[in-house]
Amino acid sequence: MNRWWRRLIRPEIAFFLLVWLGLTFHFRTRAFNDPGALWHVKVGERILVDGFMHTDPFTYTFAGQTWIPQQWGGELLMALAHRVGGFDTMLLGFAAGLAAMFTWIFSRAVRNGMHPVLAGVVVGGAVVVSGFHFYVRPHLFTLVGMAVTMSAIVDYDRGRASLWRLWWLIPFNVLWTNIHGGVLGGVATLGLAVVGWTGLWFVTLFSRGVVGLWTGDERSGSATIPGTVAETHQPVTSFRTVLLLGAIVAACCLTPFVNPFGLEMLRTWQKIVGSDAMKELVSEHQPLSLNHTGGQVIAGFAAFYLFAFLGTLPRVPRVSWLIPLVWFLLSLKGIRQGPLFTVVGVIALADLWPHTVWHRLLQKYGDSLARVPEAGSRGWAWATIPAVLVLAVIGLQAQGVAAPVIGRGWAGLDPERVPVQLTEPLRAYAAERGADARLFNDANLGGFVIYHAPELKVFMDDRFELYGDPWMRKYVDVVYHHPDRFEAWADEYRFDSALVAA
Repeated sequence: MNRWWRRLIRPEIAFFLLVWLGLTFHFRTRAFNDPGALWHVKVGERILVDGFMHTDPFTYTFAGQTWIPQQWGGELLMALAHRVGGFDTMLLGFAAGLAAMFTWIFSRAVRNGMHPVLAGVVVGGAVVVSGFHFYVRPHLFTLVGMAVTMSAIVDYDRGRASLWRLWWLIPFNVLWTNIHGGVLGGVATLGLAVVGWTGLWFVTLFSRGVVGLWTGDERSGSATIPGTVAETHQPVTSFRTVLLLGAIVAACCLTPFVNPFGLEMLRTWQKIVGSDAMKELVSEHQPLSLNHTGGQVIAGFAAFYLFAFLGTLPRVPRVSWLIPLVWFLLSLKGIRQGPLFTVVGVIALADLWPHTVWHRLLQKYGDSLARVPEAGSRGWAWATIPAVLVLAVIGLQAQGVAAPVIGRGWAGLDPERVPVQLTEPLRAYAAERGADARLFNDANLGGFVIYHAPELKVFMDDRFELYGDPWMRKYVDVVYHHPDRFEAWADEYRFDSALVAA
């Protein structure tokens, strides 16, 4: 086999195909179980036709109230995918995007001395662990954003990347801002890394005497840090580096202001982050619990990460190796942070692996699971075949070719969770009643109504930043605890039909 084919046919291709097909099978309907997967599409379509909205267009209970599509970039992408091939192309983008991200992490693990089989188990396990929060929604871009940010931090920490790699996070964060508010987590992670690097540098200075504060030893970019080997790279070597890193973080902190809605975007994020009712009533905003599968798998991954991390001692750990521990603590407060912890954790695992006693023991006893880290990048040639396959599937779906997995008619809503059999009656009701229609619907069915009968105004959906804590608590109190008050609601809001979950 010649060198060209060796660059093209790599283990990354097999890993990509396994993850892509696995996600396509497993999430055929599960990816759309979140009601946001449906109404986000309609928001994107409205933006394509009418431009940005600034007031609520979907309800009769909050009509005219301030509301902005703060995830508009992701909603546009969802709407465009839906135009090409409906749910099938949306599922394709979801599965292929996640597969590409995790394959990239897999490639980093192989480069750092993991046998492809071991890398497949570790990174594939991360896919499984984080999968409880996989839905076709803009929030998935935050997983990508955290992967990009964490990889830049790790590579700069190791001396593989220059400051320019971190500067590129500024335009990337502008893009991220306009897709999902998780950009705040990425900026905070970068800031945490810079604080850690700066603190480590000060420890080094005072341990050997304060010299060369401004210029440092920029030629080598290295220094001996107590408790580490001499060749350990030190990310900060002078006050000049501190100032440049601070400027990058400051610029990233300003990126949330680069959006079409100005301060209203930040106010919306504040409502979401500051909502106590969401933490009380919405499972994904609640603390990690070992009574649920999501909490169990996150705790298991945390134990695995800690086991690997302890294998690096007594070496003073890199700052980038400590960041996943911070994200695990955040996961304890809110389970929705669990997938973010998993992504930053698996990237750090790929980096710390060759520095562990476990790697050294496997090498000592001749186990092929531990290899010598590769000197250079593995490149992106492996992505050629996956890219061609994905484009071919898009072509089939755009042409309306009906086929399992790769064509139309594969993805759809789960009839056990969504009343798909009521789609036509719902549309008939909307056509008959017109603008006078007043339908009460379960909050979790709001997306279903908006998607199938967008001309029909809904009672409520899951856009909690619109409704606010008092309304959310009132809704839960009436629906679950005081159904006797339902008649008063009917008189107040003049609805004569109801669509509720069984």
